[in-house]
Amino acid sequence: MSLDIKGPVAHQLRVLIVEDETLISLHLQRLLQDLGHHVSGIAPSLRTALAFAAGTPTDLAIVDIGLIGDGGDGIDTAAALFNRYGIRSLLISGASFAEFGDRIERARPLGLLTKPYTEQDVADALNRAIEQLRGA
Repeated sequence: MSLDIKGPVAHQLRVLIVEDETLISLHLQRLLQDLGHHVSGIAPSLRTALAFAAGTPTDLAIVDIGLIGDGGDGIDTAAALFNRYGIRSLLISGASFAEFGDRIERARPLGLLTKPYTEQDVADALNRAIEQLRGA
């Protein structure tokens, strides 16, 4: 797959994918690599994400809100990654973000992506995240 994203990658990110659906995580991995970023790991749950973050340099996490499994959902995961390791997240969901109310604010996300998303949606969200990380 080749994306028509103009210009070189301004900043290569090390991205942790937190997604419990294998096909989606593999698609995101390929997309991130095509965009010039490095995938630091793929985790299907909060506990696995924290284990990766503890031992692997990571700039950003892409976290599915609808995680099912040990430790909590994607909002809990994004909040824990930030509180323990200072790792900010992009949250993704097939549901409306409004239904999660104020819980999303706990996670301090750099952006929100609604499924289904396009490659350009992901590229744009990553570029906005990079700008926010630079300003932090």
